[in-house]
Amino acid sequence: MIPIVIVNTGSSTFKWTLFSDENDEQIDGGTEEWAADDALNRKAQIEERLRALPPCRAVGHRVVHGGTVFRESVVIDDRTRHELELLVPLDSLHMRPAMVGIDAALAAFPHARQIACFDTAFHRTMSEAAASYALPAEWTQKWGLQRFGFHGLSVAWSVDWVRRKQGSVPARVIVAHLGSGCSVTALKDGASVDTTMGFTPLEGLMMSTRSGSVDPGLLIHLEIRCGISAQILEDTLMRGSGLLGVSGVSGDLRKVVAAAAEGNAAAKLAYEQFILYARRGLGAMRGVLGGAEMLIFTGGIGEHDPRVRSEIAAALGEGLIDAKKNDAGAEGALSPADSPIQVLLIRAREDLILLREIKRLLS
Repeated sequence: MIPIVIVNTGSSTFKWTLFSDENDEQIDGGTEEWAADDALNRKAQIEERLRALPPCRAVGHRVVHGGTVFRESVVIDDRTRHELELLVPLDSLHMRPAMVGIDAALAAFPHARQIACFDTAFHRTMSEAAASYALPAEWTQKWGLQRFGFHGLSVAWSVDWVRRKQGSVPARVIVAHLGSGCSVTALKDGASVDTTMGFTPLEGLMMSTRSGSVDPGLLIHLEIRCGISAQILEDTLMRGSGLLGVSGVSGDLRKVVAAAAEGNAAAKLAYEQFILYARRGLGAMRGVLGGAEMLIFTGGIGEHDPRVRSEIAAALGEGLIDAKKNDAGAEGALSPADSPIQVLLIRAREDLILLREIKRLLS
C-alpha cells in the first residue's frame, strides 16, 4: 500500500512521520532542526527530506490556527491554501512554518492529497461564554474576535488514550500540555469547555519564549508612554519573553533550572514564575469544571520533568503523585491507587490524530 506522511512544522524544528496506509504502522520518522531562518531555504529543506521518501497517497499537516473559517480538517486546494495564508498574521510564529511545509509537500508530492488538521478545531465545543471576550459586541462580530484555544490535537490524543486504556473518560478532566508552548484545558465528558490559550497561542501560561497573559493596560502603557512600537511588542511577547526573557539564560527549562542551581537569581525567578502560572491555570480550570477527577500531563516538559509535574499537581492537593512512579516517568498512572484525582502521564502523539483524520477524509 502507498504510505501516508505527516508533517509537523514548528518555530525551531520540523517533524515528519511515515505511516503504512494498510495497518497504520509507523515505518519511519524524524525531527530536524531548521538549517536556515528564511522561508525559501526551509521549504527546500523539507522538500529534500520528503523527496527521499517513497511516493505517498496523502500528506497531513498540523496547522495551529484555523480561525473562524476552519472548524474541522480539510483537503487543501487552491481556495483553502489562500484562506490559510490569510490566517498567518494571527500567529506568524506557527502559521508561517506551516505554510512552508504545505508548499514543500505540494512540490514534493504534487499528486498526493494534502490535508490540513487544526489545533483549534478541538475547542469548537466551548460555549459562547468561554469562547468570547468581554469586548464590545460590534467589535466581536465585525472582526471575528474570539478565544480559539490551541494544542487541540494533543488534547484529543490524551482523550483517545484514556478511552482506549480505561474504557471511558471521566466527566471532569484537566489536561496540562507543557512544552515550548503551554496550556491547560478543561474537559467535560471528553469535550473542551475552556482552555487557557485564546485568540492566539500567546494567552495564558508562561512559556518558553512567550509571555503568557499580561495586563493589557501594561501593554498600552509600553506603547503610549514608553515608546515601544506594536511590532517590537509583538516580537518581544512572542519570542523574547517567558523563560528566556525573565531568566536571560534560555527558553529551555532544563538550562534555566541548571542556572538556578548555580545561584542565578533571575533563572530561579523564571522557574518559580513558570510553576506559578501553571498552577494558576490548573486552579482556573478546576473552578470551571467544579472539581477534577483526572489530571493529565503531556508535552515535552510535562512528559520529562518529574519535579515540574509534582509541583504543579500540588495545586490540586497533596499526595496526588506517587514519587517512585513520577521519577520513573513511564507512560500511564502517576498517582497512588487510592488517589482522589487520577494523575496520568501521556506521550503526545498528534501525528496519530492526524493519521486518523486523514483516513477519515480519504474514505
